[in-house]
Amino acid sequence: MAETSIPSIGDLHDDQLVALLRSGAHAALLTAYFGEPEYRELAQLAKLAVTRRNPRGRRVFVLPGIMGSRLGFVARRKYSLLWLHPTAVANGSLMQLAMPGPRALRAVGVMLPGYLKLRLRLEVAGFRPVFCPFDWRRDVDHLAREFARLIERSGERKALVVGHSMGGVVARAALAYDKRRIAKLIQLGAPNDGSFAPLQALRAVYPTVRKIASLDRDHSAEHLARTVFHTLPGIYQMLPSAGNASEPDLFDSRSWPADELAPSPKLLARARRIRAQLPAANERCNVIAGVGQDTIVSVTLRERGFQYEFRADGDGTVPLARARWTDAATWYVNENHGALTKNDLVLAAVAEILKTGDTRRLRTTAPKAAEGASRIVTEEALRACAVRKVQWDTLSLDSRRRILDPVLSPEFLVPAG
Repeated sequence: MAETSIPSIGDLHDDQLVALLRSGAHAALLTAYFGEPEYRELAQLAKLAVTRRNPRGRRVFVLPGIMGSRLGFVARRKYSLLWLHPTAVANGSLMQLAMPGPRALRAVGVMLPGYLKLRLRLEVAGFRPVFCPFDWRRDVDHLAREFARLIERSGERKALVVGHSMGGVVARAALAYDKRRIAKLIQLGAPNDGSFAPLQALRAVYPTVRKIASLDRDHSAEHLARTVFHTLPGIYQMLPSAGNASEPDLFDSRSWPADELAPSPKLLARARRIRAQLPAANERCNVIAGVGQDTIVSVTLRERGFQYEFRADGDGTVPLARARWTDAATWYVNENHGALTKNDLVLAAVAEILKTGDTRRLRTTAPKAAEGASRIVTEEALRACAVRKVQWDTLSLDSRRRILDPVLSPEFLVPAG
């Protein structure tokens, strides 16, 4: 590719992008995309991976998290990116994500800033990683069946699997269909018992949803939630179950506020069944859970909506109690949800677990439950954030890179008017 021909990141396949990292071509473009420190690190890893690549290495199937797969319209081996393309967001095209949607819309790749380092580290360690993007809008059971068929078609008899977030749950569900082809599964921050982030997405108060709606010229976060997210089975199936008798049963629509954002009873019922069917852990199953981050750990229904309790007892997205998978080998790391796939200790531990079944890089004793310091946040307070419209071109490069992170950057916090 000539240096004078500036490519579009969205049009590049994974291998093309890695080739650019190795060659040093279009450094300014890739630095803007990944950030300077990450670009330098990825460029070095891309060069090292070439020398370490093992064509006979064991394949590792990598499943990204929810919203971590790119979705696009596919026709004649070409695709038009929808999730997540700035122009599609700005002109309101994300309404096409609602289900049932166009058959031509499917997963076309992963969000590389979150997962490329994992791929390169595995290559350096002698593995052959394979990205397995999936349509995160869909039913977990259907996704699990498709993943099990993918492994069967690959011919692998002792498949190694790494699943981040929702990808870890899909991989877990696939254990029921894989005919013992999955030899080892490592979950990174998987919401085995759900997370409160999907609840916030359905309630239009999740920071990522509010940021995306701010970039949409015509639609509010509430409209986006009601029209799109309320139709997606995959979102419902990541909801948290009631931890005790005092918590609301979120799979029962009567436990929700009776307002315009009331959920689908049918999708809630389906989600309850899917969660109940998830396989138990066995000797093949491993969990790496993030700890020490400010995380929503409980929710209470009030007259004007839900209120959320935050405490440093999880990875910032998945509470520790809900990341656990009974009888699975478990390790703990002080890291946030999105960075689990980029943390050097975690990636080294993943490689060791895949090779030997164990690692000493991470601790195996759970941290003590956070005591005392917690804070309560109402939906009213959350709806007051990110209320103005923002243009993509006005965002800092860092804000663009972190558009899916559940953090409201300063550009979204400026008061309306």
